[in-house]
Amino acid sequence: MIKILKDEMKYVINKYGINSIQAYNMCIRLAIENDKKFNNKTVQSYYNQSLEMLIEYIKQNDTNPNEIKWNKYALKNKLLSAESIGYIYGKGFNKMCKDIRKAIKNYQ
Repeated sequence: MIKILKDEMKYVINKYGINSIQAYNMCIRLAIENDKKFNNKTVQSYYNQSLEMLIEYIKQNDTNPNEIKWNKYALKNKLLSAESIGYIYGKGFNKMCKDIRKAIKNYQ
């Protein structure tokens, strides 16, 4: 399993470069896939923490962040990127933000 993971990462790094957003996102996707296979809670805990912070961000700013703003905020606070959190959510980052705002309005 480790060899397969290593080979996949080597391919992505060779194709896009070590510091590319594609390599970062592939790392997150592979971590999520492996998290599901091994029932590890690491990625889930990052997702939960990122989700909580996203909800607070939306409440405090009374607006949805765009992906660039969120990625800067996420990097500063060691959270998942917009693409990663949207991927885990299953509908994308913008849809996720809209759903959060709707839930906040319905809750109040």
